[in-house]
Amino acid sequence: MITAPLRRDTARTRDRLLDAAGELLADRGTAFSLPDLARASGVATATVYRHFASVHDVHREFHTRLIGELVAELNDVSDRHHGLDRLRLIGERWVRLAVQWGRASTRIRRPEGFLERVAAGDPPTSALHAGLAPVVRELVDAGTIPAQDLDYAILLWITVFDERVIADLTAGPGWTPERIATTLTASLLGAWQNAG
Repeated sequence: MITAPLRRDTARTRDRLLDAAGELLADRGTAFSLPDLARASGVATATVYRHFASVHDVHREFHTRLIGELVAELNDVSDRHHGLDRLRLIGERWVRLAVQWGRASTRIRRPEGFLERVAAGDPPTSALHAGLAPVVRELVDAGTIPAQDLDYAILLWITVFDERVIADLTAGPGWTPERIATTLTASLLGAWQNAG
């Protein structure tokens, strides 16, 4: 199903609502209502109900948006860089985004696994898988990492770069995003090199 793009003012309002939802999720978890979202965003409650039928819809749209942002960053790097440079830059951008939305995202985790959602055709998860696959293939083809099961390699990637890990390293020991990205990228390469 093809959906028409939102008008600019409607899109701005939706972004404002999703930004407020991210703040509520990070601060309070899922314990908020659509009227709470209206108050937090400064938008009329009736407007919130025009955008979302339920809080669950808010969670789903927030998750879809953040995965969309991540995939856009992956594609931007992939269009201009290759090999280990591409992997390093993707790691930096992934961590930068996860520092922004990671705490909120941890509150709305789905019970199904990543590969299970890909197999079911979940659009945001499938888009992320499709964005990561060429990077892994290129590293294998270049001999940087040994040949290995593609799905498992991608599962390792999203496990190492899990937003809970990034949030923990930021809040706990207070690592900088640069240190987190460098360390996680090195850990991922080590895992891939031993998984072949």
